Amino acid sequence: MTYDAEIARIVLDARPDVVVLSGWMHVMSEAFLDAVGSIAVINLHPALPGAFDGTHAIERSYEAFQKGEVDRVGAMVHRVVKEVDRGEPVVVHEVEIKKGESLEAYEERLHRTEWEIIVVATRKVLGKIRP
Repeated sequence: MTYDAEIARIVLDARPDVVVLSGWMHVMSEAFLDAVGSIAVINLHPALPGAFDGTHAIERSYEAFQKGEVDRVGAMVHRVVKEVDRGEPVVVHEVEIKKGESLEAYEERLHRTEWEIIVVATRKVLGKIRP
């Protein structure tokens, strides 16, 4: 059995209302998404929609801001689709960044935002708060 098929089996056995990918660092296959069907699958991504898809988004967004290539950065929780980090955003939040600050200072602020939005997005998907 493939890895994603085994994960899908475990998820289906648990019968969750939502699957939250937060720090999973594995691109779930189309087979996984097909297998879990109507179960909502959401992902935390440290970038704004359409920017810095995939890995190392924090470092890439920091570097792009410091070089003046972008003027806004942030984090989002999105629905998982077969295209990496391209699903419909559930929650998007800009994060302050400053010219010349350290990557570590930016990363700490970004992670604090992530910890907040993952909870908000999960509650939203579960219908526990108004959109």
